[in-house]
Amino acid sequence: MGREYVRDLRWGWRCPRCETDVPVSRDPSTETFRWECPTESCLSVGFGFSSRRNARIALREYRERYQEIYR
Repeated sequence: MGREYVRDLRWGWRCPRCETDVPVSRDPSTETFRWECPTESCLSVGFGFSSRRNARIALREYRERYQEIYR
């Protein structure tokens, strides 16, 4: 378990719409962080975050809000 493993998302961060594991990565063109659902039929995406942590927090908050809509 080296640094490569930590760089990929394997911590249970899931798409709020389709429940797929969602990676958080650095966008090289803007030097910000983003997450994007890897499922082709799902359009969930978040971008422009100043850190990986902020992107994951936003993903969690989006998921909580999305799930509240259907309760």
